[in-house]
Amino acid sequence: MPPSLSEIDSIYKDTISKLPLMEKIYHCEQLIDKAQHNLMRNKHNMNENLRTQLINIMEAAQQEIKLLEKR
Repeated sequence: MPPSLSEIDSIYKDTISKLPLMEKIYHCEQLIDKAQHNLMRNKHNMNENLRTQLINIMEAAQQEIKLLEKR
């Protein structure tokens, strides 16, 4: 199982997670957009470790959105 967003994003864990539901979802959506943008823009110059980190962030944010939407 991939790490949760709280495990890989200290800002989310310490600050964003305390905000209202829609703010949490918005933060997750922004993380996904930024990670996708970085992957596409730098795909030829990116090392595998950074690529993996960005993919992990996207997957964790997507999973967090699913959990939040169930509330």
